[in-house]
Amino acid sequence: MMRKADVSFEELYNCYKVRFERFAISYIQDRSVAEDIVTDSFVYWWEHRDRVGSKDENPAAYILATIRHKCLNHLRALQVRLRSHNEIRESQSRIVQENIRSLELCDPVHLFAGEVEALVRQSLEELPELTRYIFIDQRLKGKSYRDIAVEYAISERRVETELARALDKLRRRLKDYLPVILVSLVLSRFIR
Repeated sequence: MMRKADVSFEELYNCYKVRFERFAISYIQDRSVAEDIVTDSFVYWWEHRDRVGSKDENPAAYILATIRHKCLNHLRALQVRLRSHNEIRESQSRIVQENIRSLELCDPVHLFAGEVEALVRQSLEELPELTRYIFIDQRLKGKSYRDIAVEYAISERRVETELARALDKLRRRLKDYLPVILVSLVLSRFIR
């Protein structure tokens, strides 16, 4: 056992460095950090050797106690960081889960249904009266071209032309909504 009065820094460092590093590595699990802790502990002891205990005190025991203390501080700080990372990760995971749930519940048809309905109504109101009635009778009431032609005393060809005019106007008005409408129509046919 080396006594304080008998030892130089170099002798103490060379004698205990490897053992102290193994001790620190066994707890820290990071060679670089463990080596820094050991070196810092040796330097701390050397710089404060006049104030550290009596001349008969065992310097190696003091340095090992310092290493133990520094390892504890490092592990406690690591534990705090890991808790923070876990909390952040859990928070991010909750946000992702909420976003997934929100997107799963999101139905584009319902989001735009009011807007689309308003545009259809407005477009129909802007159509000439005969064109509007023909569209409503054929597309909404399901009447045949022949029944509509008889009702309005026009040819079936005229019914077809007026219907094409109404559909063209609606297509132009709803061009931004058509992808959503088409996807929802296709999905609604497969879901049934």
